[in-house]
Amino acid sequence: MEEDLFQFSIAGGIQDLAEAHALRLLRYEPRFPESDYWWLDRERDLQGKVFLLRKNDRSVATLRIIPVTSCTTEIEEMGHLPAELAKDPEVWELGRLTALPSRGQDFPYSRLLFGWASQWALDNLPIRKVVSYCRGGVLSGFLACGAEIVDGPYDIPGRGRDYYTIVADVAVVVERMRAYGFEALLSAAHRGQMEFQSREMTDSVAAPAVSGTVGQ
Repeated sequence: MEEDLFQFSIAGGIQDLAEAHALRLLRYEPRFPESDYWWLDRERDLQGKVFLLRKNDRSVATLRIIPVTSCTTEIEEMGHLPAELAKDPEVWELGRLTALPSRGQDFPYSRLLFGWASQWALDNLPIRKVVSYCRGGVLSGFLACGAEIVDGPYDIPGRGRDYYTIVADVAVVVERMRAYGFEALLSAAHRGQMEFQSREMTDSVAAPAVSGTVGQ
């Protein structure tokens, strides 16, 4: 039986962004059917990096990072960007982390992309920290990866309550992800590898449940 092929990439054109937007639509529209499609925000996509994970040529996960100094980021617009981070060019907003449900023996796709993108960003970008917001129900996974709570709980009009602002040192995230069983994936990402078969990506160590729940 042929093994599945997983491909990590940084969106480089209209088709890539369209696939990222399609994943966002699947995730957000059922939760916010009366919204004005705020999750698409294409203008912000162009200010940062949009990452994709494909399984056998089908997009299964996406996330985005944007320097907080490049534009008015979403978390700044909402009034929850810590003032001490607002002018730091090495701080990037993390958001739009969303994924399809994993299938069979696959690790959660959002977890795989979060790990690979963290290593890639650390190696290739002027990045030191990420800042984001998430709901209280998923805090534990991000705290396990090294994030710290700096604000919350608070309400976001039109979306709900119990949201928190979190900040993480990207180097710490990478270190934690390696310890949780992703040494093979992140070492390969550090070498520039972007295509993997399932058996190449993880070790037999329990990893925290980082799911598609930041930036929403």
